[in-house]
Amino acid sequence: MNLLNLAQSGLSSAQSALNVVGNNITNSMTFGYSRQSIILGEAGGRTTNNGYFGYGVQVDGVQRAYDSFINNQVRGSATEYQSLVGRYEQLSQIDNMLGDDTSNISVTLGSTFGAMEKMSSDPVSAAARQEAFSQFKALSYQFQSNSKTLNGLEKSTNTQISQTVDNINASAKQLARLNEEIEKIHNQGGSLPANLLDQRDTLLNSLNDQIGIRVTENATTGRVDVTMANGLPLVNGNRSYGLVAEPSSENPAKSVVAYVDASGNSLPLDEDKITTGKLGGLFKFRNEDLVDARNQLNQLALQMANRFNEVNQQGYDLNGNPGGDIFNIADPVALANRNNNGNSTLDVSYSDVSAVTPQDYTITFIGPGWEVKTSAGSVVPTTVGPNGELEFDGLSILPQGNPQANDSFVLNSVAGVADKLEVALTDGNEIAASSSSDPTDESNNENIKLLIGIKDEALIGKATLTEAYASLVSSVGSSVTALKASASTSGKTLDALLYQQQSVSGVDLNEEYVNLTMFTQYYQANAQVLQTANTLFDSLLSLR
Repeated sequence: MNLLNLAQSGLSSAQSALNVVGNNITNSMTFGYSRQSIILGEAGGRTTNNGYFGYGVQVDGVQRAYDSFINNQVRGSATEYQSLVGRYEQLSQIDNMLGDDTSNISVTLGSTFGAMEKMSSDPVSAAARQEAFSQFKALSYQFQSNSKTLNGLEKSTNTQISQTVDNINASAKQLARLNEEIEKIHNQGGSLPANLLDQRDTLLNSLNDQIGIRVTENATTGRVDVTMANGLPLVNGNRSYGLVAEPSSENPAKSVVAYVDASGNSLPLDEDKITTGKLGGLFKFRNEDLVDARNQLNQLALQMANRFNEVNQQGYDLNGNPGGDIFNIADPVALANRNNNGNSTLDVSYSDVSAVTPQDYTITFIGPGWEVKTSAGSVVPTTVGPNGELEFDGLSILPQGNPQANDSFVLNSVAGVADKLEVALTDGNEIAASSSSDPTDESNNENIKLLIGIKDEALIGKATLTEAYASLVSSVGSSVTALKASASTSGKTLDALLYQQQSVSGVDLNEEYVNLTMFTQYYQANAQVLQTANTLFDSLLSLR
């Protein structure tokens, strides 16, 4: 091979190297870009009697900086971080609501007892009675307001779950299309398109942020197969599988997620096993944190309202009439499964409020009777009343209509209490301050003292109303603090792994500047070789 061809191979290789370096520099700020390196190799040669003479240099390929092991580590850390952050963002809203020092249930309770103490000193004072009446209304409004906030969070969480499912489906479809394009290009030229591989990895990261995934990669063809943590496939070559968010058959207010298989059948996901990614965090918040906060709030409202009603009924109002309820307490509602075949309904009422446990129940007709189970699946012992009503845990349930085998209902024992809590009194005169039915016994304040004494009674376990509310605030606050700490730790781990990933695949402008200078000199040196070859050729032509 002559000197001219050697110079041309060097110039061509130098030009290719400069193109790669230039591409790295111009994409140094491009999200998801992986650094590329040129691979140069000998172009061969021949052995002569005078020794071995090379044919120059050739480009053996362009290598994309990539480490699948580190990428898997990043994805594992990222999906855990997203789960913690998603859950923290939702739970912190409950914490902010409960932690409002100027407007909360504890403050309003204190104001209510303070108004009753003023009324105790002058039971016939219209102003004192009106203030106490207003405080009862403020207390009911405070419970309603907190409950509406929790209801709004539930709707917001359901919306986010639906949006997350849409994002998962969109990413899975795009990954399947990329698999097809990458495979087509590989079959045509034998190489893998670096830009499509970058897009593929960006999509994998996006999908992983939504729901934890496992990735199986074929390094030769660039194909990736993706499954969820439970083993169900999301992407298999050029085919994708989807999820669907739909109202629960048990509770229309709750969105559940199902997996759609190759035959189009919907398989409900076990939400307890979806623990990572944004979807896992939303499930954890809605199914545990929100349920616990709502149950505690409703239980507080129920026991408070019931006790106030009991004590007020023991006394007499300003006109000497027996005291009535201070608050209206809504009965729980049993929600029928939409797949029920019968036309039965369940009338639910409280038989013993003090025995009520705030939890979810599933009530199933197994013929000829009914079976009650907790949300954990344990069977609840029941007794049957004279009219066929089921009695358990302070509840009385009277079945109506004609049930069919396996018809079921779900019931939360305290659902809706805070949301529907209203003052039953029409004015302050109906507050039963007196223990005497004689309206002329104006100084009698014995019953109002009993109403004031409620603040020191252990109504929820061994806790007073104020202590129970403090427990609710503390439990939510502790969870938020723990989540914040866990998210911070997880975030630092993720940052460390991302730094490690960038050290492999990221573009270092200083390094690329060195490469640019080096390959520029390489190009100039080969140009000098070409010039020398031309000079020698011209010298030969000038011989006569």
